[in-house]
Amino acid sequence: MAKYTARPPRGDRPLLVLGISGVVVLEGEAAVPVSVHHLSAWGRWVRDVAIPDAAAARLAELATRFEIVWASEWGHNAHTAFRQALDLPEEPWPFLPVQFDKLRMIREYAGALPWAWVDDPVVDLHGEPPVCDDGVIVRVDPTVGILGVDPVELRARVDRIAQAAPGEREDG
Repeated sequence: MAKYTARPPRGDRPLLVLGISGVVVLEGEAAVPVSVHHLSAWGRWVRDVAIPDAAAARLAELATRFEIVWASEWGHNAHTAFRQALDLPEEPWPFLPVQFDKLRMIREYAGALPWAWVDDPVVDLHGEPPVCDDGVIVRVDPTVGILGVDPVELRARVDRIAQAAPGEREDG
């Protein structure tokens, strides 16, 4: 079988790379209203997950400002499994085939495009997210997930980095 390669970015908007656990799926106590959704991809498996009630609206707003790419343990199942629950577009968003060392893969995929990466704190398995000057890294509170991301503020942060000269960039 040939190795999967993510569809290249369109390049018309900055990239927003999304994790799922702690971002779209909240496990444990949630600080926002959630509903349990019965998910499946191609009918091959079924899983019940808690998704913030306002997650679909937040993702739709983010999708107007960013080209969204999945990077999670859900891999190629992400878009198909969540499409109905999150009212996602019919055409799947690309996914990066990565569960660990995501930052390296995100940088390779983005190339010169501006980017943001939103994930839960557990993804790094230790401490603060890495400092970077080529993109924005957001670690969401896993009790609120994607609802803790302000689309306007995130786009402004990404735009500031994209406009900064090397050596003048802010930390992620």
